[in-house]
Amino acid sequence: MAVRGRHRRYQPNRINRASLTVTAGGAGMALPLIGTGVAHAADLDTWNKVAACESTSRWHVNTGNGFYGGLQFAQSTWEAYGGTRYAARADQATKDQQIAVAEKVLDGQGPGAWPVCSERAGLTRGGDAPDIQPAGTTKQTPKKTPKTSVQDVQPQTTPQSRAGKAEMYTVVRGDTLSEIAESEQVKGGWRGLYAANRKAIGADPDLILPGQRLAVRGKAATITEPAPTTKPTPKKTSAEPKEEATTGSRSMVAPVSAATGTPYRKAGALWSKGYHTGVDFAVPTGTSVKAVGSGQVVSAGWEGSFGYQVVIRHADGRYTQYAHLSAISVRDGQSVGAGQRIGRSGSTGNSTGPHLHFEVRTGPGFGADVDPVAYLRAGGVRI
Repeated sequence: MAVRGRHRRYQPNRINRASLTVTAGGAGMALPLIGTGVAHAADLDTWNKVAACESTSRWHVNTGNGFYGGLQFAQSTWEAYGGTRYAARADQATKDQQIAVAEKVLDGQGPGAWPVCSERAGLTRGGDAPDIQPAGTTKQTPKKTPKTSVQDVQPQTTPQSRAGKAEMYTVVRGDTLSEIAESEQVKGGWRGLYAANRKAIGADPDLILPGQRLAVRGKAATITEPAPTTKPTPKKTSAEPKEEATTGSRSMVAPVSAATGTPYRKAGALWSKGYHTGVDFAVPTGTSVKAVGSGQVVSAGWEGSFGYQVVIRHADGRYTQYAHLSAISVRDGQSVGAGQRIGRSGSTGNSTGPHLHFEVRTGPGFGADVDPVAYLRAGGVRI
């Protein structure tokens, strides 16, 4: 049974930070500065597998997306875990040095710091210590890595080709289905793009990999169903929540598939306004969190007592907030669709347990809250 979490009054000096990565083929990393417990390790072969998943084994990669090296360290994480004793950035350090820092991350956060690639690589706590020699090297000149089977795909330089009448798009690092659908004007948006390429993408529309080729136009980019005489109800896939509904011109979904916990406006000294400004959903860490409606991300990052959060502005002028996240899948300024995953639930910030804190506001900042349950119900969501 999931723990019902509550967040505490804001404590500005509290330290609970994480580093997040949002890339095509990469995984969101939630890495705290402080870890406790006994030391844990993973052998060299396992770290090689993690790097193959995160960066196709390019230990000195720097694509300009803010994450560096074979294990895709954010700069703040590299500094927090002592990486600067080896090099200014992870991509400037040796493979052994990057693994040495990753060992500290594993000890502090566990394999969940690489939620996708840890599972693929079999990364767990309690393995054998890797055979590495990180000491004695300062700033490194990046070495040329052997040519691998998966090449680094760069934007604007990747040739697009045609397969029959279907125009193809090659995924590059940092892409999302929604961005591809918007830039290529795909009929049906990201859902249409996913439906046309589901066999290539797999069960998770949020996981696309650099080098994948997606049909964006032509017969291959349409949903092959008989033409109905009336407007059909969109066929739901496993990636679309059951609670999706349409009211007027607005389609809304619940942020997570779970019952509500701490209600809106519950009074108490735990909250700085004297009452709970949102509604909590009791879900375990790592649960997929979805945008309740289409809109634009105005904030994606750390926000004090709320921990890692995402704030979205919707067409009706309302703002929705998703707080205490363990991973973020979107960035500032990005357009999102209803039901699109924007992150994963967690317990960052002032929180007593894993849950999602969800708010609806009349403005982007704290203190402009309105009833979130009433807002969702008005959009056709059953709570």
